[in-house]
Amino acid sequence: MTNSVEQIMKDIKELKIQGARRVAAATAKALGICIEKSKAKNREEMIKEILETGDKLIKLRSTEPMVRNTFRYILAHVEKGKDVKEIKKMAKIALQKYDKQFTESFLKITKYGSDLIWDGQTILTHCHSTTVNSILVHAHKHKKIKVICTETRPLYQGHLTAKQLSSAGVDVTMIVDSAVRHVMKDVDLVIVGADAVGADGTLYNKIGTATIATVAFDMKIPFYSATQIYKFDPLTKFGQMTEIEMRPEKEILPKPIKGVKILNPAFDTTAPTYIRAYITELGIIPPQNVGSAAERYIESENL
Repeated sequence: MTNSVEQIMKDIKELKIQGARRVAAATAKALGICIEKSKAKNREEMIKEILETGDKLIKLRSTEPMVRNTFRYILAHVEKGKDVKEIKKMAKIALQKYDKQFTESFLKITKYGSDLIWDGQTILTHCHSTTVNSILVHAHKHKKIKVICTETRPLYQGHLTAKQLSSAGVDVTMIVDSAVRHVMKDVDLVIVGADAVGADGTLYNKIGTATIATVAFDMKIPFYSATQIYKFDPLTKFGQMTEIEMRPEKEILPKPIKGVKILNPAFDTTAPTYIRAYITELGIIPPQNVGSAAERYIESENL
């Protein structure tokens, strides 16, 4: 394994690369480097190296199926290669196609999401999502909007959200996570990202998302999740639950307190009941239909 691939893995593990979309892009890059720089002497050695690298990447962020789907996409293409040279050639083609689809889907979601926002509205968001930020910045260019973002403890990803939105000229206010109910009366809609989407429409996202969705539902505020279809977890169709990553205790309590236990889940689950719809590259899809729509799309892409 090259130093470049090891560095990408280290950055993912330490959350220097975060957000499902960016992690998936880093996964594709790491696999591309692995294949390009491989010194495998035959097809069997090459495939084994790809599988081992993919397995390590997947285990870094177990909650994010976008990584698994990205790996499956690339593997499905390179497995057709008859020798090392052909595998490397097919990998380049697959990665170019993946990058093109990645960009196109991002632009579509940005447009569909911004079209949902009306002039004069206030939008609440949680954590940091490149996709959601793109939607909000695009909407800001054509409408007068306000954004409220949570600081998102314990790693404060909301600070990055606030910084990026403010730099783009968006009117943004940051709040502590526990102030969500207090400000919800001033909110017109909620848009968050997604780390994973289950077959039944369940949303897996940053811890605190379920609380926000529940509050929004109670106050009749529409709640949306902006996500690429690649975040659909096909394993949930068979009853397997997406694993919830547990983060280190020191993120919450750097200096341990004797007798105090720490529970630090990175994500939670939001039931489809509380979700108005998913904003995807295929359009605005109700949670009850997102699983079947994702399956059709994934099958068409030979994943």
